[in-house]
Amino acid sequence: MAETVQSKKSGSLVRTICIIVGLVLMFLGGKIFPTWGPMTELGVAMLCAFIGLIILITGTNDTIWPSCAALLAIIMWGYQNSATAIANFVGTTVIVQMIAILVICSGLRETGAGQVIAKKLLTIKAIQGKPVLFSAIFLVAFLIADIFLSTFGGILFSFAVLDSIREALGYKKNDRYIQAMHVGLYLAAMLGASILPFSGMVLGITNAFNVAMQNYNYAFSQPIYIICTIPVGIIFMIAYTLAVRYLFGADMSALKNLDASKLESLQSVGDKFDKRQIAYIIAFIVGIAYSFALLLIPKSVSWYGWFASISQCAWFILIIVILSIIKMDGKPLMDCEKHFKNGAMWGSIVTVGVFSMLGGALSSNDLGFKDWLISVIGPMFSNMSFPVFMLLVILVCAVVTNFFSNMATGVIVATLTAPFVAAYGDKGINISVIGTAIAFTSMFAYLTYAAAGPAPLLLNQEGLEKKFVYSKAILALPIYIIVATILFCLLGLIL
Repeated sequence: MAETVQSKKSGSLVRTICIIVGLVLMFLGGKIFPTWGPMTELGVAMLCAFIGLIILITGTNDTIWPSCAALLAIIMWGYQNSATAIANFVGTTVIVQMIAILVICSGLRETGAGQVIAKKLLTIKAIQGKPVLFSAIFLVAFLIADIFLSTFGGILFSFAVLDSIREALGYKKNDRYIQAMHVGLYLAAMLGASILPFSGMVLGITNAFNVAMQNYNYAFSQPIYIICTIPVGIIFMIAYTLAVRYLFGADMSALKNLDASKLESLQSVGDKFDKRQIAYIIAFIVGIAYSFALLLIPKSVSWYGWFASISQCAWFILIIVILSIIKMDGKPLMDCEKHFKNGAMWGSIVTVGVFSMLGGALSSNDLGFKDWLISVIGPMFSNMSFPVFMLLVILVCAVVTNFFSNMATGVIVATLTAPFVAAYGDKGINISVIGTAIAFTSMFAYLTYAAAGPAPLLLNQEGLEKKFVYSKAILALPIYIIVATILFCLLGLIL
């Protein structure tokens, strides 16, 4: 009891210190710290506001009020006037798009389509009795299913299925195979929920990257993001499965007797998609298809300008309108009011807004930060080959995100590397691939409680031993870094 009280006092003290330091940096940093090199006073103030926001979010585990405080700092320092700042905070097309896709995903999750996808893949006859193949498909199944599930929902459902396998085959909770699969399923959820760049933290990171790259006349491509993340995610899952068997030394022999169709946790899941699930999946695919259509339709077509003017944001809104109008079995496909209430996660929404504003400030041509950064670390990158640069970026993101806010990690790296990414773009490298590598890798967070919001679901899992996490499961990190570096390099050169 005494230790608990002491721990609470210590946590309260740390929180108080973080609040004081964060607010002082936000509102006084521009006056406390002198300018240097090309940095202007406003540049120093925006850099301090950026650092202060990270400290507040990390130290308090809150996102909404620290983001609001950063908005006030932006206004008070005069970087943007009140009307412009508030519009950029919650009224940009990126924010509206994020809200729209969160609403669609909320309705999609309610249908249970993700669970059906997972069941269909897990019960394929060809993989039954083949332990390594089954384990790989198990992870890939949830990587794909988690596109249609929330990160938390995907983790909880996949863990329930794994527990059914454990009970059916007589594995202990701390068996090496079970521990390894818990880590793999958690990573499948983190990466699977990040395969699409339209919502959540990924949108915040890619938008910060896009804002920074616009200063160099480059734009981030969402279709390229999807094209890259699917193979990287799948190949990592296969490589991780092989590591579980041959590197971790997990015993998979009991899986030869498994009949996945009889698992208790899958009995309540339908064998086929129902009408509502099919309608939502079609709507979801149509929504995503807009970005690909813009990429594939020749710009010379007479109606291209009109079609492009709709924008991905308005296209998702159109999907919501259609789902709300069409009735099935006497009820609208979407209860619009319900899903706007339950689907919109305001903590993520306002954080994306304010990080985009601060990232744009730091990468602008007027405040001096970009010029100073180039002068300081430019020589280090000037003669660096693209593969080495990609390795460095992925290594930094993968390591830092496991001890730090994953969104903050991605935004910082996306903003700081923009000048050097542009240089590779001038050499013919697809810059969207680099932005994808930064955003996707920033979601590879699992080693500490601070790594990501869902991390406690993994690290508090009964049977998962700390010794296993930091002696075996930690190897997932270099495996991902190797796989991601090779694939993103190839994709950057090919696409």
